[in-house]
Amino acid sequence: MKVRYSVSALAASSAVIMALAVASLPADAADACKPGKTKQIAFMLKQQTAFRYLNADVPFFKKTAEAAGYQVLVQSAENDAQNQIAQAENVITQGVDAIVIQPVDFHVAAQIADLATAAHVPIASYDDLILGAKQTAFIGRDPKEGGMVAAKAITAKVPKGNYVLIGGDAGQTGSTQMQEGYHAILDPLAAKGDIKIVMDQFTPSWKTEPAQANAENALTQNSNDIQAFLVSYDGMSLGVLQAIEGAGIKAGSIPVTGQDMELSAAQAIVEGRQAGSVWPAPDEMATNGAKAAVAMAQCQPLDASATIDNGAGDIPWVKTPIYFVGAAEIGKFVCDHPYWLKIDEVYKNAADKKPHC
Repeated sequence: MKVRYSVSALAASSAVIMALAVASLPADAADACKPGKTKQIAFMLKQQTAFRYLNADVPFFKKTAEAAGYQVLVQSAENDAQNQIAQAENVITQGVDAIVIQPVDFHVAAQIADLATAAHVPIASYDDLILGAKQTAFIGRDPKEGGMVAAKAITAKVPKGNYVLIGGDAGQTGSTQMQEGYHAILDPLAAKGDIKIVMDQFTPSWKTEPAQANAENALTQNSNDIQAFLVSYDGMSLGVLQAIEGAGIKAGSIPVTGQDMELSAAQAIVEGRQAGSVWPAPDEMATNGAKAAVAMAQCQPLDASATIDNGAGDIPWVKTPIYFVGAAEIGKFVCDHPYWLKIDEVYKNAADKKPHC
């Protein structure tokens, strides 16, 4: 499978500097891979406070890399693209054998990929794809597929009516491609007149408050005549649920989706307030990301099942799964992921529904 992304203009001055740096090397030296010697891998995340990073991405990545004999330098940019550049400069100067990075901004992070390339440090995008810059691999799910599975689940419940789309940060492929997934399912239905997309918004830094404000505006502007909210993150879904409650609408009467299977969403699902959440399997993503990092550090082949073109050429894609977890799937999910959610906490307000694991 090959996926192509459109690329807008990148930071020209940095690109020119890095291009000159690489051009000054012999033709074969710029692309040659030499096994690293530091036994260190940088795992650079856009932030580290969300539940998924603390309970899946970081522990699973570290466990896998450390089992292979590598120390992991975890970096958290706190959603600051310029801070992430400074962190990258630091780990490259310090010396690492490979970098796996979840970019804060997929355009700005092209500078980081250029820096790594110039320093002969293999770099792979993680979860969100860096655009317009050479890199060794991409590790992550297909966010468009995530949008599609959520939209399919909701259109099966509500095949007609007014839909609101509340995406994540517009500077991240995980958000923009998920939104494309929504449209892949919804646009044909809209063309038939079955549904109408009355709002289609992104949310800076995936925050709860602006998502709630958008939901409140959508409800007000349409006299509460909304049949579904497709929302790209559980933290934002929490705001949408609060907007619905604030409008005096019965909880659960409007299907709301989310992503990441955070505790608040799991509780809302079992209580019937949220229709479901997309599970991007960060545990499997982190495990595969660490394996890819070790392979890059050792100049070994990657276990890639597809390629993706980010505007700078085809990149091996270590593709990871993505699922939709609704009321029918939540019991099995909780039983299968005890490290993620505590069953008693999930079912604290619905003890009679608690499964026997």
